[in-house]
Amino acid sequence: MPTVPINEPEAEFIGFIRLALSEANNPERLKAIRTVKLDIESARLDKLNSEFGTDWMQDPKNAELVQWIASSATERHEAGFDLSQTGQRFESKNQLKLNVAEHIGLLIFHSIQDGKFEGLHSFGGILDQVSDDARNSNTRGAKDTDTLRKNWNTYRGVVHLGIAINYCEENPDQDFHVLHLAELFERTLSEHCPKGTSKPYVDQGDQIHFSYKSKLYGPRFLNRRLPFGVV
Repeated sequence: MPTVPINEPEAEFIGFIRLALSEANNPERLKAIRTVKLDIESARLDKLNSEFGTDWMQDPKNAELVQWIASSATERHEAGFDLSQTGQRFESKNQLKLNVAEHIGLLIFHSIQDGKFEGLHSFGGILDQVSDDARNSNTRGAKDTDTLRKNWNTYRGVVHLGIAINYCEENPDQDFHVLHLAELFERTLSEHCPKGTSKPYVDQGDQIHFSYKSKLYGPRFLNRRLPFGVV
């Protein structure tokens, strides 16, 4: 399982990390996440220079940071272009695919919470339910079960972050950090199996794990049932 550390400044731009996850496979996603992180650092440096000028660069305490700025200049410059390419793919095709996969993941989580443990591919299973709902609402990109299956197989290892982001946006009064919540979704999808099977909904090895590196908030593990009737 690839692990991606997220610090506090990066957590403030978690939507850009989700954008990086819209790429087609984990190597491309990890590369895109690296691009997002570099772009965030460039923005922070620009803000630092605009507020304090460049005098801080002369302080010996900042020598290591100054050295990193010099060594990463080319990569940070290219990061802006690479991020724009990822954004274009996201807008043109990948956003819809990721949205659909996250919706499937949320339905699976609900099924686990309700103790139903429904299958995805069985007759009347979760993919059939999504397809029927899409046909009734004339939702583009989710009517065909083969397409749904492909989207789920592509994005099943990363849907936990988007589900957590959506929940936090829709429930700002709830006391959850988005990355702690993503960890709960990740663990739930990998630790439970459809009824009558022994294979989890999502193999742990397929998932990208986000490790929150915070000076303010220590790690916490969420095991209580969540109020998902409001979602």
